[in-house]
Amino acid sequence: MFKKSVFLLFSVLLLISCYPLGTFQGPEVLPVGAETMGIGLSWMTNITSLQDSSSGNETAFVADGSLLFRRGFAHHTEIGIKFVGRPWTRGALLTDVKWQVVQEPLMVAVDFGLSYWTNIDILASVGYHPALIVGNEQLFSVFQYNYVRSSARILKTQDLLLGYHIPMSDNDYIFTPLFGLHQDKSDPGNIFYSLGFGFAGPVDDWWRP
Repeated sequence: MFKKSVFLLFSVLLLISCYPLGTFQGPEVLPVGAETMGIGLSWMTNITSLQDSSSGNETAFVADGSLLFRRGFAHHTEIGIKFVGRPWTRGALLTDVKWQVVQEPLMVAVDFGLSYWTNIDILASVGYHPALIVGNEQLFSVFQYNYVRSSARILKTQDLLLGYHIPMSDNDYIFTPLFGLHQDKSDPGNIFYSLGFGFAGPVDDWWRP
């Protein structure tokens, strides 16, 4: 049971570390040279509890924060970097490139992310995270695949995220609630759900008095 619990916690930590790659950003891209910063908070738990005759049901629950920076890099292209949790102990450093391939009638963007993070047994892990983002400037969905490998294990998961951008009045800040479902491909019955909230705005606005 201990091994199952460790694997479950590892899975949740991985999911919540990878989850923000597609979080709080829709299929739109920034103009060339434009920059934004943002913060996010995510909660994640599993839908199906582990069963054990000696200790009963166990449910994994994790909450973590993130800090992001994004910049319009070229025509219809955007790059980003994100810090999740404490990357030096139990968190992640993530970077991605997003390319908007369709503008009408719906916006469609493809995203490719790379991650480096430490897990619960302090083994460095690396991963890649391709994603498809579809929607408009307000409502959007993200379909993401995650492959993360350390010297001890490999974990493959897939995500479905739904988000909604809410512009804040009288400024350029955007508030984004987001809901996600996540599945461990090696154990299809191991399903997690998540809830996140993000807040982002132009870089210059963060430093105004």
